[in-house]
Amino acid sequence: RNEGMDPKHNPEFTTVEMYQAYADFHTMMDIAEGILAGAAKEINGSYQVEWMGEQIDLTPGWPRLTMAQAVQQYLGVDFMAIDSDEAAVAAAKGVGIDMDGVELADAAEKTWGNALYACFDQKVEEKLIQPTFITMYPVEVSPLTKRSPADPRLTERFELFICHSELANAYSELNDPIDQRQRFEKQVEQRERG
Repeated sequence: RNEGMDPKHNPEFTTVEMYQAYADFHTMMDIAEGILAGAAKEINGSYQVEWMGEQIDLTPGWPRLTMAQAVQQYLGVDFMAIDSDEAAVAAAKGVGIDMDGVELADAAEKTWGNALYACFDQKVEEKLIQPTFITMYPVEVSPLTKRSPADPRLTERFELFICHSELANAYSELNDPIDQRQRFEKQVEQRERG
């Protein structure tokens, strides 16, 4: 994999990897929640655990927020009401986001999706303590993920966050060969631009 890693994201270390025919990212959220909550209950006799100095409640029924909902909840910026790349970048900068930062995927691209992702990555993720599924990632940061039929800027992906850290990542597989080819061609173009 060509992803970086840090203390809160480690894509090279995978404890469980699974695939299920006819399942999508909603099914995978149900499975992830069931495994973690079930293990806590079985091992501790309770859904309550202490981790990294925080009291964590793993009782099933974890919140599921789209990335745009999380950004609106924590930063007050409604990306779903923004309809241009320029306005999205301006909104991100307006809440102190570094659009040139190394955390930004495809840093050369100042797009709506990258602005949304930068807001989440730089300002929201650190606020997620209790189990929370963040869904509907921008297509720019989800190259192998199926687009959302409701909004083609977004993808059917989730990451599970607990105590400021990403613990799970899953998505509905991209199965549109035309879309996949276009994304690969864009990646080649970006690589050639440096």
